[in-house]
Amino acid sequence: MTDDQESLTGLREQVDAVDTQLVELLGRRFALTRLIGHLKAGENMPARDEARESHQHLRLAILAEEQGIDAAMVLHVYDAVMNRVVEEHEAIKHGEDF
Repeated sequence: MTDDQESLTGLREQVDAVDTQLVELLGRRFALTRLIGHLKAGENMPARDEARESHQHLRLAILAEEQGIDAAMVLHVYDAVMNRVVEEHEAIKHGEDF
């Protein structure tokens, strides 16, 4: 194996480790948002909090810029996550369990 191949393999292993961490973090995030969904359902609160989402958009765009990554891509991922969170909150409100 050449040095370049070893370097590529090593970098890919690091990417795989980061991907694992991302999935684990999403799992932790969804565990928390499911608890929030149960709290909201108990208080008959709406599933979506547009003011918070707007605040998060701004905060995440700034974080993305600080990390040198495309803010639009970060917000796209965030919106996909939030849409799923809202779906789960609606389901929880209607008696489904997560």
